[in-house]
Amino acid sequence: MKVKILGFNLFAKGGTSRSNINLIKSFIKSNHEVTYYNFKSFDKTAKFNTMINEQLFDKKLNFEPFEDAKCFGDTDLVILTRETFLYIAREIKSIDHRIKIVGEIHAPLAYIYDGQDLAFDAIDAYRVSTTDVKNDFMKRFEVTNVFNQYVDAAHIHVNSEPSVTKRNLLIKARFEDNIKDISYVIKLMNQIVNMNGHDDIQLYIKGYGPSEILYKNLIDYYHLEEHVHINEREPKNYVYVSSSPYETLGYSILESIAEGNKAFIFAGEDGVLKKIYQDYHAVDFLEKDIQADCERLITFIDDKYTKEQRAEDVALMKATFIDRDYASDFIESANACMDGIKKGSADQIVNKTNTNKRTKLEHGRDLYEQYKTKPVLRAFLNNEKVFKFAKKKYEKRKTNKLKQLYDQITPSDQKVFIESFHGNNFSGDPKYLAIYIKEHFPEKEVYVSSRNALVDMEIRNYKLIPVRFGSEIYNQTFRACKYVIVNGNTLDKVFKHKDQIFVQTWHGFPLKRMLNDLEDEVERNEQVQAFKPRMKNWDYLLTSSAINTMLLESSFGIKDEENLKILQLGAPRNEYLLQSSEEESEHIRSKYFFTKSKNKKFILFCPTWRKGNREILSKINLIILLEQLPEEYEIIVKLHPNESHLRMTYSELSDRVHCFYNELVDIQELYLISEAMITDYSSTIFDFAHLNKPIFLLQEDTEDYSQQIGFYFDIFELVNIEIASNDERILARQLLEKKALDYQNITTRLLEADKIGTTENIVNFIMK
Repeated sequence: MKVKILGFNLFAKGGTSRSNINLIKSFIKSNHEVTYYNFKSFDKTAKFNTMINEQLFDKKLNFEPFEDAKCFGDTDLVILTRETFLYIAREIKSIDHRIKIVGEIHAPLAYIYDGQDLAFDAIDAYRVSTTDVKNDFMKRFEVTNVFNQYVDAAHIHVNSEPSVTKRNLLIKARFEDNIKDISYVIKLMNQIVNMNGHDDIQLYIKGYGPSEILYKNLIDYYHLEEHVHINEREPKNYVYVSSSPYETLGYSILESIAEGNKAFIFAGEDGVLKKIYQDYHAVDFLEKDIQADCERLITFIDDKYTKEQRAEDVALMKATFIDRDYASDFIESANACMDGIKKGSADQIVNKTNTNKRTKLEHGRDLYEQYKTKPVLRAFLNNEKVFKFAKKKYEKRKTNKLKQLYDQITPSDQKVFIESFHGNNFSGDPKYLAIYIKEHFPEKEVYVSSRNALVDMEIRNYKLIPVRFGSEIYNQTFRACKYVIVNGNTLDKVFKHKDQIFVQTWHGFPLKRMLNDLEDEVERNEQVQAFKPRMKNWDYLLTSSAINTMLLESSFGIKDEENLKILQLGAPRNEYLLQSSEEESEHIRSKYFFTKSKNKKFILFCPTWRKGNREILSKINLIILLEQLPEEYEIIVKLHPNESHLRMTYSELSDRVHCFYNELVDIQELYLISEAMITDYSSTIFDFAHLNKPIFLLQEDTEDYSQQIGFYFDIFELVNIEIASNDERILARQLLEKKALDYQNITTRLLEADKIGTTENIVNFIMK
């Protein structure tokens, strides 16, 4: 049989490359003629290197660069080994409809989005990994031509003896945290080493990819430089660790077990790895609960892996992965699928999936990626004028195509979209609404907007699904969710559907003027013009009192919005403060300072943002201030997201000054563990007042600020809040002085709806 295989890049390391190499070898071994086509351009050095190292020498094997679908003529079987290649099946069928085509699904189903073109009208059979994945695939896409078969593992050598497990952990994976979640294991190491005192445990991480900087920053952040090692020489004996949310097999897991090592792995959100590995003595499963996983892992390391257990594991591994004729099984299963398709079913599938067909636009993008590496075309494509023209045309066509695609997506009431602070962190009212929905409506899928991997980490802590802000998946996910909860403006290109419900929580009680109430006319007109069209999307606006409602109505110009309903039900972020316990405070101290000790007293320093790129937050010298305070006092500097560039400035001031990554911070949590707060014109005043702890207001530029921005009211006439002295010695005395506090005029007059039950009332109302 003549077999032709298309892969992305056989000559780069990775799980799919290994799978394709094994696939080639298995078909050659079964005496088939094989031609492998590489989608990405390659040179002879890369080709020869792979051929030599993998012993890919045979008269029946050829390697060719992929040009177009015409190269697949004159063959019996074509195997497309990447989901994004499946559209090519149509072109192959147009050349010769008798050619049989198998499409391989390597990606977990969770990573295949609804609009992805899987060429159901042209693929004869699909290969997936397990029976459960097969059933899910058939149900989701309403197809029957699917068979399950693990990728070939012929390269694996199985040791009969168990290894003597040292106190080493190993991860081998691509550094792409959104799909590998290696950050979780680094956080687990923080729990193991810093919190639980197991300083003999070492973690080795091997790989490459865009998240390497993230991992290095986390290692520094958790002070794990002596315990976590990136791309250093890996240990011979170890416990392999995998925390990926989804895997279809995990070659590195299988390879580690084959060598005789144990593996501590996440079962997967879809449970696929649980089904594959649950019968192995060498495997135990982590739960994505830091404390529980810490205790379970230490026990797993200490437990002996016996020879009897090893013998059973070896027998199971050989029976499942090693002792088989992979190519014959593949052909037999594929043919059974093809024979089982009823006549006319392909046309039915086309009708069901016509919205999934790959557009010429996407095809062109792939061709660009392929051609830009070719010497002749590279100079032309890299010409600045040509590039700008092509990019502008591409973006315009892309927007039009995307809008057409989004118009076909019907929002599901089982899906909720959350965005706080434009994805810059996970906090505020949207966070607490998301947590409540996930807890009380477990059947709903809760997606959360995220700017980067640090925000992803926080979102995953709550078993929610991060979605990269502004990406194509973001736009599709946004449109697929019936409930959208935000605390600011949304992207203009997401195109609200008529069936969607938008809940605007806003992000604080207004003290300083906004939008329609700004003093500067030019600034006011610019902001209102940009803001008004976005406000048209809102269905509900949350407020905490009649006064809160009045001020937002004035600022936003709400009276003209007939379809917008005010929900004067309070702020979920403040219900969190009202119901928090000492146990929660201990948890927060552990989160930020890796200790539950109450020996430290924290002052929260959080001046609000100023326009311009200022170098310091205030004239107050924090080092001098700390010198006047007892040693147990320390300062937490909370930066506005627009001033995150100052983090290193304040982090390096002193061991007694803490300035965290904004992406990892929820200011409501910092309120709980702080003795007092120093701020200026920030809405933090009102939230913090719920705790009845001292508030000190900076008044360094009040006159200028009042003229440029303006205030809605004089807070000093409402409540007695102490002004922070500009003299550090006097300010220290203010902080240490014990005074009776009474912020009831804030909490009962301005935030009267903030109470226990606020979150439940809001969710019940919008989901009624």
